Amino acid sequence: MSEFTPDFKRFQNFWIEQQKTAVHMEPDKARAHIEDFIKRHNTCGFATGYGDFIRCTPIEYTYMDGAFWFVSEGGSKFIGLEKNRNVSLAIFEYYGDARDSHGLQVTGKAEFYSNTSDEFKKLLAFKGIPYDMLKAAKVEVAVVRVVPSRFEMYDTDFVKMGCDVRQTVEA
Repeated sequence: MSEFTPDFKRFQNFWIEQQKTAVHMEPDKARAHIEDFIKRHNTCGFATGYGDFIRCTPIEYTYMDGAFWFVSEGGSKFIGLEKNRNVSLAIFEYYGDARDSHGLQVTGKAEFYSNTSDEFKKLLAFKGIPYDMLKAAKVEVAVVRVVPSRFEMYDTDFVKMGCDVRQTVEA
């Protein structure tokens, strides 16, 4: 097998160049489509990292008040979160073929709340979980909120709406 070195700059700039001539959807319409996609799902790849350390964790999320909320007992993702609050999320569907593809990448910043905070109690109420039930379990959990800064969606449904397959919305 021979070593291959790709033209990294060309590949890095592919979507930047493509977007220069792309048909963009109105931001509010794109945001509504993206939020509908987010609400139809509940699991994502949650990527953290710093330096040479990287981690992508499959995890359940709750989308509330324009942010992603995670409740976690712990894990390696916190190695990255301790040093770098910038994160990325990926939500996607089974890839059948190029005519039916739906995936979303979210860039954002992580914030933390205690499991006794009003924010956590609001999250539990939103999910229909009584706070007293969790409190009785005496389990220490970390409450992470990711505030999105950018949504990048690749969705063949955009083409059916007369737009480019890839839409980017700044939060």
